[in-house]
Amino acid sequence: MGKRKTVWPTDREIRLRFILFAVIDAASAQGVSAELLLPAHKLLQESPTEAQFRDALNSILTTDEMYGFRFPAGSEADDFMCVLASAAG
Repeated sequence: MGKRKTVWPTDREIRLRFILFAVIDAASAQGVSAELLLPAHKLLQESPTEAQFRDALNSILTTDEMYGFRFPAGSEADDFMCVLASAAG
């Protein structure tokens, strides 16, 4: 039998996973419904596309409970979110 090739995640995917995890954590503390957070959390266990990451982040960040949420200005996460926002629209 042949060996299975290990596919390592890219730096971008790792950053997206950490950002999504941080947003899920903050959203749960703010009282965002579990119905919205559970599918996003499930993405962390799968191999989602960047579009799926963006959709999950967008669906959480557009809730009333997350209005005004932002990572600390100048942080790597904030810079990356700005890049994602500019790429999306």
